[in-house]
Amino acid sequence: MIRTSIIRSSVPVLAVLMSSAIAGVAAAGTCDLGSIKKIAPADAVIDSVTAQPGPVAHCEVLGHTITQNPGPNQVNWSVLLPDTGFNGRYYFVGEGGGAGFVPTAASLGESGNAGYVMSTLKLLSEGFVVAGTDTGHKGSLWDFGANNPTLRLDYGHRGAHVSAVATQAITRAYYSMKDKLYRYHLGCSGGGRMGMMAAYHHPEDYDGIVASTVAKGGGSLEFAVIAQYIAKHPEAWISPQKLAFMERKVNEKCAGPDGLVRDPYGCGFDVNALQCKGADTAECLTAAEISSVKLVTGRFHLGTTEDAQVPGFSISNPTGWATFLMGMTRPTAAGGENPWAPAAPPASFIVAQSLARGFYFDDLKYDVIKDLDLTSKEVLARLDERHPVWSVTTPDLSGYKKAGGKLIMWAGLSENAVPPATEIEYFAAIKKAVPGAQDFVQLYLAPGVLHCLGGPGPQDVEDRLLETVIAWVEEGKRPGPVVTSASSPHYAPPAGGAGQALTAPPPSRTVLLCPAPQTAVFTARKGALAFDAANWKCQ
Repeated sequence: MIRTSIIRSSVPVLAVLMSSAIAGVAAAGTCDLGSIKKIAPADAVIDSVTAQPGPVAHCEVLGHTITQNPGPNQVNWSVLLPDTGFNGRYYFVGEGGGAGFVPTAASLGESGNAGYVMSTLKLLSEGFVVAGTDTGHKGSLWDFGANNPTLRLDYGHRGAHVSAVATQAITRAYYSMKDKLYRYHLGCSGGGRMGMMAAYHHPEDYDGIVASTVAKGGGSLEFAVIAQYIAKHPEAWISPQKLAFMERKVNEKCAGPDGLVRDPYGCGFDVNALQCKGADTAECLTAAEISSVKLVTGRFHLGTTEDAQVPGFSISNPTGWATFLMGMTRPTAAGGENPWAPAAPPASFIVAQSLARGFYFDDLKYDVIKDLDLTSKEVLARLDERHPVWSVTTPDLSGYKKAGGKLIMWAGLSENAVPPATEIEYFAAIKKAVPGAQDFVQLYLAPGVLHCLGGPGPQDVEDRLLETVIAWVEEGKRPGPVVTSASSPHYAPPAGGAGQALTAPPPSRTVLLCPAPQTAVFTARKGALAFDAANWKCQ
């Protein structure tokens, strides 16, 4: 699972919520190596302490913890302690993909990590302590896990746990805290996975978690199913231009007055209606292309457990499939490291290949196109065995409820990396498995949002839902309607070219999100502005 590395637009500060926190607390500790070593837990090794003047003045502490049984393995972590204005809150960075880097003000600006800059530095500037970890390895893919159960365990949940324990203890001591430290985890994709694994395995670590694209994902090998099919049937590949045509037809049938699709699974769109009646043109789909649409939107059977029966992707905004699921060009060969060569493969192929090699089959030469056989009982058993190592596969989060934690899950309804229905089904399963689930978990569905960011929908969902979970944790305010904003154009990259803007909602556009099972309904008079959330209500 890959978190899109897009720098998000700036968003309003948490001014209202700040009033309920500890305001304006300055550091009581001293930002030097000797002082930090004295306040660190016994098993935490402090590697460096640096007073950083900007972009937000803070004390940067880098350290590590050695995990054992199994082990040993070095899990590196960081904690960034603001010099002034500490608000009594702690934020743990949920890293996407295979994690593999230690968040610092400098590393966040590096290639591949830019998507974390705005939210992390914004929160640091607002008085949050910021912490994070490489989860015990380097690099953003999963090959590291091959034949190494220690690294798989640390990536799965142990590495983040020992890092949270160490950095929270340092935070409390550094500020000589007598009041409660409010602890939050925020992440999408692999970062959402980190948050959910914490809720399940270490429910005492966080008071509030916001997580997206997190559950019932079948171990992400639905990517392999799609890549395998497209590579072996190149005639079934769908070009970016045809995906744009299909998106237009979906919107004509399913979009609301603001152009966003809120019920992609139930709006009645029939892809068969797009089949070419004669010659193949840019304004129709061939039978082979329609077979790909049905594969992508159908269910995937990636094991023998209930969790492994994975719903398909939504039909909403299929232009997002181009780079992630289809590839920008037609595959040229069914084997080798890249069947799409000389062009780049779709991101899903890279993810599936790495996960298969490092987390499922312990073979760095494993080829998901040639080797993966999902009719094999042995293969299905291996998926069942390995998936729980790195992802939550049970709806029983009663431990997190008992610990008093609050969880907000969300899904972009145009997700092009994790089927949004996985979270819809998982949320329903939690409510069935845990009595009183409404007291600790809530789901939001964001129309028009691709993988974490992008698409024509709102681009500040995580920020607004962090505010929502803070109000739930600290004020007991149950999640209700949430107003989000969309200030970025929707880009659909054509083959061989730069991004082409399809729709560009005005910067002032706002979108109402509703706590599931409610949905936003346009209730204003005819002719009222559909781009204004005030004209929508949750019903």
